[in-house]
Amino acid sequence: MEEDNLKKFLTFQLNRNIISLYKKYFEIIDDLKLEHEIMLKKMEQQSSEKFVKNIDYFNADKYNHIRKKILDAGNDVVRNVESNFDSVKITLK
Repeated sequence: MEEDNLKKFLTFQLNRNIISLYKKYFEIIDDLKLEHEIMLKKMEQQSSEKFVKNIDYFNADKYNHIRKKILDAGNDVVRNVESNFDSVKITLK
């Protein structure tokens, strides 16, 4: 495998793993959102819909904000990996 192809392969594999990591973070926030909604339903049974609406902090805006932060962080890491590989020369023995 020539040097450029090796670098491309390594960069691709690192990027793929980084993307996999932030997809797992999306799964985690989805789990948290679901648990939050379950808790709100339980609260509504014990109080009022108005009270539940007032304490609901994990709304669509908050969810999208967290999702954007995960994407931004993942994309920053991908860019950093790619820029670091620009200055690296890889050779095989």
